[in-house]
Amino acid sequence: MIWVIAGTLDGRTLAVDIQEKTGEDILVTVVSQYGAQLAAHDGVTVHTGRLDKEAMKALVTEHNVRVLIDASHPYAAIVTQTAQEAAKEMGIPFVRFERKEVPLPAYDKLHIVTDEVEAAALAGQLAKSENSRVYLTTGSKTMHIFAHAEALADCDVWTRILPTAEVLTMMEDL
Repeated sequence: MIWVIAGTLDGRTLAVDIQEKTGEDILVTVVSQYGAQLAAHDGVTVHTGRLDKEAMKALVTEHNVRVLIDASHPYAAIVTQTAQEAAKEMGIPFVRFERKEVPLPAYDKLHIVTDEVEAAALAGQLAKSENSRVYLTTGSKTMHIFAHAEALADCDVWTRILPTAEVLTMMEDL
């Protein structure tokens, strides 16, 4: 079996393409139920939930995985590192799939920052000059930085998240 860690549409598409072209059974792992619904396809077994290294190694054994393809989100560095280690320890090939980088357009409202702290400060500054609203697409993992940023204290911050119980609880706490 081939295992595809699918954190994006690219990963799910890759899994289906491999299955349809080779006829091989594919294991796809996703984090959320929504991701599982999107990954459902004939010949594809879907596992839902976060995995640590030991759980990854158990999946390799349980499903007789012979190659691991990591098509997780480009910023999911911990997933990639953990999957590399698990594949190495299990003696199977590891392949990292990354989508082609798209160059950013020249646009006067595009601001490039070095990290989330700088982004929060700049977002607060820009929001105050506009309508005091910020739409955040970085997800839940960095929301605490934006929620506690002094520059955003008087702003409405809307964020795009996966609506899992864990994430919703974290958002309520913030």
